[in-house]
Amino acid sequence: MSGVKSFRFTPLSVAALALAVLMSGCDALDRFLQVEAPSRVVASDLDDASRAELLVQSVGNEFRCAFTHYANASGMVGWEWRTVQNGGTRAFYDQRQWTTGGYAAGAYAGADCGGGNTALYIPLSRTRWFADEMLRRLDDWGVEEVPEKTAFEAEVAAWAGYTYLFFGESMCSVTFDSGPEQPPEDAFDLAIQRFDRAMDAAQASGRDDFVNLARVGKGRTLLNLGRASEAAQAVEAVPAGFTFELQYSALTQATQNRQYRENRHVEAVGVGEMYQNMEFDGVPDPRVPVRDEERTVAGYDVPLWSQLKYNSFDDPVRLAGWEEAQLIIAEAAVGEGRLQDAVDIINALHANVDLPEFQSSDPDEIMEAIIYNRRAELFLESHHLMDLKRYNLPLHPAPGEPFHAGGLYGNQTCFPLPDVERFNNPNIPS
Repeated sequence: MSGVKSFRFTPLSVAALALAVLMSGCDALDRFLQVEAPSRVVASDLDDASRAELLVQSVGNEFRCAFTHYANASGMVGWEWRTVQNGGTRAFYDQRQWTTGGYAAGAYAGADCGGGNTALYIPLSRTRWFADEMLRRLDDWGVEEVPEKTAFEAEVAAWAGYTYLFFGESMCSVTFDSGPEQPPEDAFDLAIQRFDRAMDAAQASGRDDFVNLARVGKGRTLLNLGRASEAAQAVEAVPAGFTFELQYSALTQATQNRQYRENRHVEAVGVGEMYQNMEFDGVPDPRVPVRDEERTVAGYDVPLWSQLKYNSFDDPVRLAGWEEAQLIIAEAAVGEGRLQDAVDIINALHANVDLPEFQSSDPDEIMEAIIYNRRAELFLESHHLMDLKRYNLPLHPAPGEPFHAGGLYGNQTCFPLPDVERFNNPNIPS
């Protein structure tokens, strides 16, 4: 398809593992000693500029894994997913109640890419550190050592920007490089800095794909900060048809499309009620393809609904696209009183999928239509959790309602700093 940019996995290098060990400490070393990496690169190559391409690819690998986990985890906190089994750590995401350490309710803090549990903090932390470390190394290496230095910088800075963005969207507070505890907005500010760097480097190296990726990432970040007009300016040059996809593989759990795996393969989660049978003006919305399996899993009492957007471990996941950019512009237009401009954008998106036209001059109705279109257009692509918070949408099921595996639904919509961070950071009280 025209405009689609895809980026695939390459083997995870020993160099990547060594960098992660430096970032994560002795516990990580114990885990990595059990990993059989398919590369001959050794840790000493980290200082070898001739290995720059392999290292940059490794950052991309880490990001892809962190992203599919993040999209899956953030969907479980809100409406997109429901756990359909009684046991396992996924229940705590769905129930919106978790602790800051250990297994079970603390799995978000301790699980990692290669395991069966849904992970959050470790993959994001490793990716962020690795990306920033590579940016520092690229600063030190000259063009004569790394001829593609500027193009590499565009890629790595984009991965860094998105990783900071996800920290800001998901965490109650953040800390980086053993620094003090900070509000999530500080992560958004760092994301904008990385996106600006990615954009500059991509323009200088002729990488239009990363120029537009950085534009959309920056627009998303500014929208999260409540700066809708600036967000619209950031994405206004994104061309129609632009789509940036991340490619996945059935090779290992760390390379698989997690949304497919958790729903269609292990049947641990199902599509939430608010996404079942989505339609506009009586017409089913093809952007949210789902199926009622008309059964439960292993005798549990939650009906299993499958998503049909991803149909294999190998299916790509969109990270950014023209449609997201248009919805950002529409939201800014409502805030600026340009209501018909917003309506025109909504109808352009509807026309793409043969949905009926939308007409209104009421700003509240138009915002409801934008929120609806974000739910449909960006289904299972990592936006759901922040949209819940940014639009102050009601939680479903509501806090206090019975949870099928016991207890009640909670109201947590951000993840607290985990114990492993507090205990090992001298600048944060434990």
